[in-house]
Amino acid sequence: MVIKYFATLRDVTNIKEENLHLPPMMLSDLIQHLCGKYGKSFEKWVSCDHGGYGALSVFLVNGRDYRSLDGYETKLKDGDEISIFPPVAGG
Repeated sequence: MVIKYFATLRDVTNIKEENLHLPPMMLSDLIQHLCGKYGKSFEKWVSCDHGGYGALSVFLVNGRDYRSLDGYETKLKDGDEISIFPPVAGG
């Protein structure tokens, strides 16, 4: 899977993207894996479980919004591209 990070998440991970070789899983499993890898500063931007901004983050799976798929239960497989956009402000 190719994981692409945008905005604040690039600062948190110190990378723009990475290629992970993981077994098939759901999007929620990937989020949990990445939270374990990058810690609390990452978790607050992508996880809804701990009162952070996660509910506002957008996940694209192969260019499609996860909410138009199966939400957090969207099945992922090797070769998928996941883009993660944390909430941003501006005007």
